[in-house]
Amino acid sequence: MNKFKTFLVFLITFILQTTIFSKIDIFGANINIILPALIAVSQILGHKIGPYGAMITGLVEDFLFTSLIGPRALSYFLIGSFVSSDRFNFSKDRSTGLIMTFLASIFNFLFLSLIYYIFIRVNNFTNYFPLPLLVESVLNTLIYFIYYRLIKKIMYIPTYRI
Repeated sequence: MNKFKTFLVFLITFILQTTIFSKIDIFGANINIILPALIAVSQILGHKIGPYGAMITGLVEDFLFTSLIGPRALSYFLIGSFVSSDRFNFSKDRSTGLIMTFLASIFNFLFLSLIYYIFIRVNNFTNYFPLPLLVESVLNTLIYFIYYRLIKKIMYIPTYRI
């Protein structure tokens, strides 16, 4: 059941991102609500569901909107894997998620800029770097609060005490 709920969360997030939030421009920055959703799902549900759902969302986004297939899917998968990793043992509280969302927004921009520059020779790095990137990171961090509460409410994670 959690897989279906995760699918619905990513589907609704993708639809909202492509229809509404991609059109909103605040100080030259667009909010990417897929990143906070990905971090919240990966943080709460773990490494089995979060990174793979994010990878599928990234593939759909790549197929529909770019000429190069795979960079967003790889970026989302790497972020989801890092956040849900047992190796680094991040806590599952909101403050860690806030920091991860801020850093993931910066990583996502730098990674995608590098990939697009290498393969397509598109250089949007200088136009977006100082202020819009920080604004987008802060806005994504604020959106993370909503997703964290939403996913905590709708996902049932059984806990048993012995």
